[in-house]
Amino acid sequence: MGMEKSDLKLKRGAVIRFVDEEKGEMTEGLFIGPEDHSDFVVVPLSASMQQKKQGAPLHARCRARGGMVEFRSAIVEIIDHPVRLWRIKVPTEVSTFDLRDHKRIQCSVSADMEAVDKGQFVTGIIRDISKSGARCMFPRTEAADNVFELDQAITLRCTFPGIPGEQSSVGTITEILKSDAELSIGIQFTEAVWWVPPYH
Repeated sequence: MGMEKSDLKLKRGAVIRFVDEEKGEMTEGLFIGPEDHSDFVVVPLSASMQQKKQGAPLHARCRARGGMVEFRSAIVEIIDHPVRLWRIKVPTEVSTFDLRDHKRIQCSVSADMEAVDKGQFVTGIIRDISKSGARCMFPRTEAADNVFELDQAITLRCTFPGIPGEQSSVGTITEILKSDAELSIGIQFTEAVWWVPPYH
């Protein structure tokens, strides 16, 4: 049984990130179709997502339309065989965020960067940052060389001046420049980072 069609068109295999607004956690799923977008069928990718029940509300974000989009949905049906799938409410109200043309701020802020799929982290310095990305410098060590790769999913954590508490953002490594002493790593954030100025 099909649902209302959406004007949000995703390719099969597109990553959808689900934000748990109570816990502040982000998990992922894969959009698998159908191609006419009359349904939205998603493969949940984490153990915590497996516990969600039919009717559970969803706050979703993904790349589309040349930027990031955000929408609210809910689980309409859970299919357990041959793998767990969700049919979710087709998004009909979608907000778009442009991640380009954000002003970069020069800084020197201590930060930890974790390789998400490896569970390893290295401490370095954020040299410049914008709402859509950052440039970080790390001492050239065997650990740093082995942890980070192009297209690596990462989590960046720091205490940012003027903002109380630890801040974090997820993203992808887009560039790695190596010298004898350090690694210079370019990061593109998955979504616009609220804690980086400007705040309007």
